[in-house]
Parts: sequence; C-alpha cells; structure tokens
Amino acid sequence: MTLHITGASAQLSNAIATGNQSDTYYRIGEDLRQYAMPELRNLQSKGAVDNIKALSKTTGVSFAIVQSDVYQTYVNLEKNDPDPAVRTWAAELLNSLRVVAPLYNEEIYFVVHKHSPMQELQDIEGKRLAIGLNGSGTNLTAKNIYYKLFGKAPVVVEPFIEEGVVGSDEGTKYVRSALWHLAHPEAGPEERKADVVVIIGGQPLPLLQRLGKDYKLLASNIKNDATEALLKDYSIGFADQKNYPFLPKHMPVMMVQSYLVTAQFRDKQRNDFVKKFAGSLCKNYDKLYEQGHEKWKSLVWSPQRPRLPSLLSGWRYSDVTKPILEACLPQGVTQPVASSNAPAFPCSMEDRAIGLCM
Repeated sequence: MTLHITGASAQLSNAIATGNQSDTYYRIGEDLRQYAMPELRNLQSKGAVDNIKALSKTTGVSFAIVQSDVYQTYVNLEKNDPDPAVRTWAAELLNSLRVVAPLYNEEIYFVVHKHSPMQELQDIEGKRLAIGLNGSGTNLTAKNIYYKLFGKAPVVVEPFIEEGVVGSDEGTKYVRSALWHLAHPEAGPEERKADVVVIIGGQPLPLLQRLGKDYKLLASNIKNDATEALLKDYSIGFADQKNYPFLPKHMPVMMVQSYLVTAQFRDKQRNDFVKKFAGSLCKNYDKLYEQGHEKWKSLVWSPQRPRLPSLLSGWRYSDVTKPILEACLPQGVTQPVASSNAPAFPCSMEDRAIGLCM
C-alpha cells in the first residue's frame, strides 16, 4: 500500500503523532519541532496504536512514534480479525510502514503497594492490572507481556478518573487515579481497585519521580523459560535510584524499543517533506543532544555512528530517509558529562492531596 494525501493538505498539515503531554513521546515531538523542524506539528494522541492509525488515516500525518511491539498487533489483526476489510487494511498498513530511526528504550514499570507480597514480574499472574485505555501503547505492551508469561489475558481494571485528581490530559488522570487507589486499598468501589499499575515511559519519568513511600516496583528478573522468551521482543534495563527517590536501590525493569516511523507515500510533496525532515534531523542532532530530552543521548544512531542498526522482525527502514541518515556527518557536537544529581521535583498541592508524594 502507498498512502496518498493531496499536496494542498500536505503543505498545511505536516505532523507527527506522539502521545499525551506528560509522555516522553510528546516531549520528543516537541524537541523535533523546536530544534529540528519548526513547521512540524506535534499531535497529541492516546498512544502507539492511535499513532499508527493517524499515520495511515489522518491527512497530514507524516511521522509517528511507536513502541516496537505494536507491529505484532497489526500482524494479529491481519491474521485473525473476523472482518475481511480490517484484515486487508492491516496487511496494507504493514506493507507501508517504514522506520526512520530507532529512538530509545522505554522502561516498563510495574508499580504495586509497598506492603504487597509481590516482589517480581512473575508474581502478577491473576492480579488486577491498571493498564490504561485500549489502543494505548501501555495497554498493548502490558497485555503482550502478560500473555507471553502466562498464556492468557490479564484481569484489567477499566480506566477511571477519581474525583479530585488533576492532570494535563486524560491519560495522566487515569494513571494518577489508579495510583491513588493503589495507595488506598481500603477505598471503594471494588471495580476501581488495582493490584498493579503499569506505566511505560522514558527515564526519568516525572510522575514516578514524585512517587512517595506508599509504592514499590516489581523487579524484572529472568528466572525461567517464560521470562527468557520475553527477551525476543524486550530487553532488561534498570530504574535508576537517582531518578526515583522512592526506590531503595536500582531495580531491573523490562524495556521496549521505540521507533520513529513514517510510511510509503505516493505524493511527491509528502516524500519531499520526509526527505527534508531526515536532513534536518542530521543537521540539528547536536541541538537535540545538548538541549532536548535526556533520551536523545540514548540513540543508537548519531552522526558519529551513522550506520543504522538491525530492526526487530517485520520492520523495514524507509528508502527515503535511510540513505540520508547513513550519510550524515558530525556537526562538531561535544558529549557533555551527565550530572550525577537528579533534579528536584517539588510535591505539588494536587499530588500531595491525593497521596502521590509528601
């Protein structure tokens, strides 16, 4: 499939689909707009699946940021959806999706109450999981991990917003509400009680930086064939105690790769924009590295290392952007020494009121 968008729409609406305002994806999109390509519009979304849909169906969306395991969702749709039209659409979409560059690993946090007997990822079997909206990257990844571990779907707490909980968007309010109930297990109603809250985002994640003493993380240890099988799609990293004061020590956590993706477009103006974007990414990498989100320092690709790495099964690079990025030359960026001190995040009145921090 080659996606077609008219030239007039392309001129007006060149955009990237990212996430809600509290997400690392959104902040990466803002960095790209601010430091690399001012004409790029940063569109909020509900997550990775919505981003793919926007790329395929929304006029003017040229790029999206997604988790690498989202690909399997569309493979499953192509093979198993009862609607032939959906199967055809998924197959065409898979054939059109292309990777511009791998971005960084996102940490996958399984948060529980401090007094929970659960200690490790394997302990979540049969527990109630708060994993956000259907279609969000967190929802998709949590279900995928649970199924790979236990061969069945998890018990899911439907997203809700607790009275008095605030946030910049609904996704943030859902997470804050689930965390509040996690810290107050005696509070009703029953359908809002979760045993585990799953949060995914690039480290450091501001919400987790503000968590108080009522929470702990489950360790992701590789102890059996099921957990080892997860390493086909995920990797192991660490939640850094310097970033998250509520942790007693560094904690091993699962990680998922994030990709900056585009598609094969029929329209010449759209392809010219994609090509221009790749050139601007190369030219302005130093600004992203020095002034953007901390995760820009985690990219495998850079002008100093322009060869793009191998991708997970099924994914392919864009023929438009790959030659440009692999021919990129350094612009003289220096590698600053990272600060050893985590930034202080004051506990806001709203967070303190719902018990997220002290």
